[in-house]
Amino acid sequence: MPATSWLIIVAMIAYAIYKQTQRHEIVGSSRFKLAIIYGIVGIAIGGYHAPTSGLAWTFLGASILLSVVVGLARGRLTRVWPEGGRVYAQGTALTIGLFLGMVVLKFALGTLAYFAGISDDGGIGEVLLMIAVMVAFQAELVWRRAQPLGARESSKDAVGAAR
Repeated sequence: MPATSWLIIVAMIAYAIYKQTQRHEIVGSSRFKLAIIYGIVGIAIGGYHAPTSGLAWTFLGASILLSVVVGLARGRLTRVWPEGGRVYAQGTALTIGLFLGMVVLKFALGTLAYFAGISDDGGIGEVLLMIAVMVAFQAELVWRRAQPLGARESSKDAVGAAR
């Protein structure tokens, strides 16, 4: 794997951790922005190929399921609170740990698939796409939790507007 791919993945992981530690307003129309960024970078980097065997499909399915489960867990465990007519969210040490654990497990699954002869064509792009899936599920759950608290659908909506 090229050194640039490693630099990109490290930078993307560092960026994700940084973003999780920052308090941010929940706005419905932009909730998938981070997932889209990860998806685009994952596609641009490449390294994703369709599975060629049943076992490889099973590994892919397990990887997607892991992303969904971790995304839902992180969405449930993310701090969400109203303040000054806006609704904010911020990750916790546990949500960051889940994120890092998922990344490590994805690399471990890929390594296992490689050494077991199941697949030898996964790459960083595939990991970033799986992170995008996780972030999308997390964002949707956080948004659903924030709506009853008065979260804005759009940044153009008035702060504290009645629903």
